[in-house]
Amino acid sequence: MLGLIDSNNFYVSCERVFDPKLEKRPVVVLSNNDGCIVARSEEAKAMGIPMGAPYFKVKSLLERQQVEVLSSNYHLYGSMARRVVDTIQEVVPELEIYSVDEQFLDFSSFSGQDLSELSRTLRTRVLRHTGIPTSIGLAKTKTLAKLANRLAKKNRVHKGVYLLEDTRLIRKYLSLSPVSDLWGIGSRYAARLAKHNIITALDLYDAPSMWVKKEMTIVGLRLWHELHGTPCLSLEQVQKPKKNICTSRSFGKLQTSYSALSEAAAHHASCCAQKLREQRSVAAFVNVFVQTNRHNEHHPQYRNSFTYPLPETTNDTRHIVHYTEQALQRIFRPNFYYQKCGVIVSGLTPEDNRQLALFENDEIVQEFSSSVAKPMANTPCSLMKIMDEVNYRFGHNTLKLASCGTKADWHMRQAHRSPRYTTHWDELPVVYCH
Repeated sequence: MLGLIDSNNFYVSCERVFDPKLEKRPVVVLSNNDGCIVARSEEAKAMGIPMGAPYFKVKSLLERQQVEVLSSNYHLYGSMARRVVDTIQEVVPELEIYSVDEQFLDFSSFSGQDLSELSRTLRTRVLRHTGIPTSIGLAKTKTLAKLANRLAKKNRVHKGVYLLEDTRLIRKYLSLSPVSDLWGIGSRYAARLAKHNIITALDLYDAPSMWVKKEMTIVGLRLWHELHGTPCLSLEQVQKPKKNICTSRSFGKLQTSYSALSEAAAHHASCCAQKLREQRSVAAFVNVFVQTNRHNEHHPQYRNSFTYPLPETTNDTRHIVHYTEQALQRIFRPNFYYQKCGVIVSGLTPEDNRQLALFENDEIVQEFSSSVAKPMANTPCSLMKIMDEVNYRFGHNTLKLASCGTKADWHMRQAHRSPRYTTHWDELPVVYCH
């Protein structure tokens, strides 16, 4: 038996943990640069405020309805997500982190136990330890667990937990679900299926398996088997390393100077390097791209990118930032109003499979050898480890390269961001006693 635990309105719930006055009030959270709505409380949904709506288009409506508007606070959300996962694993050790607010649970080691009661206990524990409300759906497959989770969340009778196992009930709820609601079927695929009178999820359930394989390939056949209770999607307890890593942000205001783009690119390169080390990979290429705002008809348009092959594969921040700078110099053009820049590292291979070049310099050889023999020695390799440990303990960017800058005028707009309560010392919650 599998379960899917979903943190309800996760971004809004994280904000409410540290700001109780937001309870029972309509709340929306905006995307990067305060662009559009990416999260809504139940109260905001009830008002008909659409998901993904551009903020400037609904700003007056939000003000009239006295909706609390918040900028995205990803440092807080990531920290709270880790707390939720840690709490879940105290009860159910085997899980797959599907997204920042969803985890698949493996209940195979809990045979003979009342899984509905266990799930209610888990839900209460997560709420008590983190303040985040959750819903849990239970079923034999991932696809059905997704459906069960939706039922647990939408129907208050189920009190946040629903076990979907009975075939009659499965057919009933599939008949009430559009086929586009199924995992892996989007609106375009649904329109294609509609031509074959496959409108609801039950229509796909009742379709012959051979027809499904012919029209939807092996991927569709797996979905068909999942709907019939045969697991085809295994639990991925170890996340697969990414094949490439991209870090990019739109600027809070248009930038024209090379120094601003250089600082932003160095920052993005540093983030890529840190992510490389987190998944224990090294990169062979660094790609830098810049672009202006294509929607602005009053400014000249320009976009370009350049890929720099690294002399040796690496995850060292200093090396990646250095070659990022080299790539940026090749594509920067003055007299343009830049809206965005980003860095992509690719050609990723496992860190422990890294092959040394024949004529590598002494620093790189020392870095490789010392990382095995003396992991905390004062060497280039351990310097990156120390940087990561300091930043993990004292907050993101506590230690960084000088090339990343100090003022960061290019940062995205976050006019309504709440404090980063759990990751920055100077933003910790303060309690006043009278």
